[in-house]
Amino acid sequence: MAGPRTIVAAPRRTAAEEVYRSLRRDIVTLQHRPGAPLGEQALADTYGTSRVPVREACRRLQQEGLLTSIPYKGYFVSPISPKEISDSFELRSAIETRAVSLAVGRASDRELERLSSLASIEYTYSDWASYADFLDKNLGFHLEVASLSRNDRLFTVLHNLLVSMQRFFFLGLDLGDFGAEMRNEHELLVRHMIRRDDVAAAACAEQQITASYERIRRALAAAEGVELPISEG
Repeated sequence: MAGPRTIVAAPRRTAAEEVYRSLRRDIVTLQHRPGAPLGEQALADTYGTSRVPVREACRRLQQEGLLTSIPYKGYFVSPISPKEISDSFELRSAIETRAVSLAVGRASDRELERLSSLASIEYTYSDWASYADFLDKNLGFHLEVASLSRNDRLFTVLHNLLVSMQRFFFLGLDLGDFGAEMRNEHELLVRHMIRRDDVAAAACAEQQITASYERIRRALAAAEGVELPISEG
């Protein structure tokens, strides 16, 4: 478990929001490894708060699939398995390509220009702080696309899915330098959207999701014999 830290609440953020953000980042970046037990009091001590905001933050992370609660035993970081990775990418392909198609027809020109400014993100290989920052910005880009679909239900499902998949992306980042490749993918997607070509944009999104899955598969295969936090299930 990460060492003690004191959270200084930003304006308009509750203690629960601060714990949620910090704990989610630590789970995504594998500071809390899959399967690890997380007690409320220990988390309160780590993040410098009381148990009430910890409990609220943990409930949110349960809804996003990052934590599991077992009665009388407490919280556990949800495991990662090859099947979960595969299932998650299949679901992502089904709903994110639809979100892209809807966004092409519903977003304003100004919104698509703003999306273009969010696409130009990369990370520094072998720099874990850079990974965490990149993952936050990458999530923001994909959620912005989803929000432009104007479909609230779709946005909620995709939001929860992408948050739960952040740990997969983190594994891939640390096992290969794909920063420039991913930036180019994002910029190409936005160009199709700006041209209002929903067919090309959806196909581009599908190709990028497949490429992301293949990057993670190649990275895991290349790391054979290296201890990784995934299970066989």
